[in-house]
Amino acid sequence: MEDEAHGDEAELARERLSQLRGVLRLVGATVDGGAGVAQDMHRTIADTAGRLLAPVPVAAAAEQLHAGVCDAVYACVRGSSRLVFKALDAALERGGPLLTPPRALPGPLVGVLHGVVGDRLVRDANPMHITMQLRHRGATLPLAREALAAALERASERVILFVHGLAADESSWELASARAWGRDGVSYGALLAERHGFTVLHVRYNSGLRIAENGRALAALLRALLAEYPGDLRELTLIGHSMGGLVVRSACLYGHAVRDIWSGRVRDVVCLGSPHRGAPLEKLGAAAAAVLAAVPITAPLARVLEVRSAGIKDLRRGAVRDDGEEDDETPPAGARYHLIAGTLRGAGPVLGWALGDGLVRLGSATLRGGPRIRRVRFDGLHHVHLLNHPRVFAYLEATLAR
Repeated sequence: MEDEAHGDEAELARERLSQLRGVLRLVGATVDGGAGVAQDMHRTIADTAGRLLAPVPVAAAAEQLHAGVCDAVYACVRGSSRLVFKALDAALERGGPLLTPPRALPGPLVGVLHGVVGDRLVRDANPMHITMQLRHRGATLPLAREALAAALERASERVILFVHGLAADESSWELASARAWGRDGVSYGALLAERHGFTVLHVRYNSGLRIAENGRALAALLRALLAEYPGDLRELTLIGHSMGGLVVRSACLYGHAVRDIWSGRVRDVVCLGSPHRGAPLEKLGAAAAAVLAAVPITAPLARVLEVRSAGIKDLRRGAVRDDGEEDDETPPAGARYHLIAGTLRGAGPVLGWALGDGLVRLGSATLRGGPRIRRVRFDGLHHVHLLNHPRVFAYLEATLAR
């Protein structure tokens, strides 16, 4: 047991060091990219002024001198920044335990960073990037039968899997617990496990990746879970909030397409405030980037907006497939689908339809009709309320605990 505890501590220390190195690399890349954007804007403004002053005899020489000095300054800034951050990274790599920070980054902050630039973290092999994993009681759950049996104690034949949304982690399901329940640490999963004996698991994933990529990863994770589960997993319920609902739908599409055994065990799929037809904020972001790119002087700023992750960009259409298009068809056969939407407090019928829960419109939170699709609307609950609210839990309990 002592060796096991020591091994766990060593693993946590490595994780803390990886996070610190990852953040420093990200800061270095941000400084480098920011200098590049500033240089491009500076050059564009100078070129515009140069064209206006072209008739002046000394203008061309002055413009050439100015350009040379500016390029040298920006090159110095970027070069110095790269050297500094490279030296810091090398020191951390060699220093190891001596330089390991005493605490890890807060999980929600790590979730935000992955949501915004998670695809870049993977592309740059940033040591902070995470892979999709099962979580249980705040720890990673290894997909091995003995480890699952030890962690889950009494593994139920009914499993509920919670999938968080964009720029979040599994702790998001406990948000505003004190407001909703009068005490901290209460979530839908905790209540369903306590009252009805469900085995409750959570997924942590890189929400900056393509939704379809995370959907395939979730399908593979569920395939592995079923193969190693220490018991008879007869019923599987998938609950996703916001982007998490799209990841769940994507996984079901891919699982059904290859007839994965786990897809036949899915009894219910619950999407809480999921933008099946796209999210207005990302549509606005895409439009803003296009406008900025069309004007030479603001074109460098468009590059800043384009840095947002592939996962965020997929929210423009609610894309759950590799082709990037929305999938508004009836879901695969078998499971019941519960599409839960909220509206802002005090919003009437028109505003409720237009604004929805503040981030996802009512029309986007639903799919086409069908005998296995149930649409549920909670007036007065905004997007974050859907994560942890007694009214939503009452529906989940009545529906899932039968």
